[in-house]
Amino acid sequence: ISTRDWSSDVCSSDLAVDEVCTHDALDEAERKNDDALSRMDDIIIEYQLPAHTVGFGVKGAVTWSPTPVRNYRDYKRTDFGAAELSWLWGLNRGVITPPGLDEQWLVSLMHTQSDMDDLVGEFEELAKALRG
Repeated sequence: ISTRDWSSDVCSSDLAVDEVCTHDALDEAERKNDDALSRMDDIIIEYQLPAHTVGFGVKGAVTWSPTPVRNYRDYKRTDFGAAELSWLWGLNRGVITPPGLDEQWLVSLMHTQSDMDDLVGEFEELAKALRG
């Protein structure tokens, strides 16, 4: 591929993103994330889980610590075993989030409300299994 072809592809990609990734589309993805986080907060309270949610824009997370993480020491005190269990629980139910020492996700423009309902639903199933 020549440099000329590559730069043409990059420009075409930029134009396509501008058409698809509108302010309204991003606002909708953020709304879906905020709704999921709120519903998960309700589940955490109902089942008295030692966890809390963290969200920023289209990024969300369940942190398995009863108090907010403010620094590295706080982070090291989170329950990474519970985080791994939560990730595996979702994975075994078709909800695939990035692996790691905490439960995180990003909402893309392609995620539907049904996708977010699946995320919240499997989290509630986990809560029931842990506390039920």
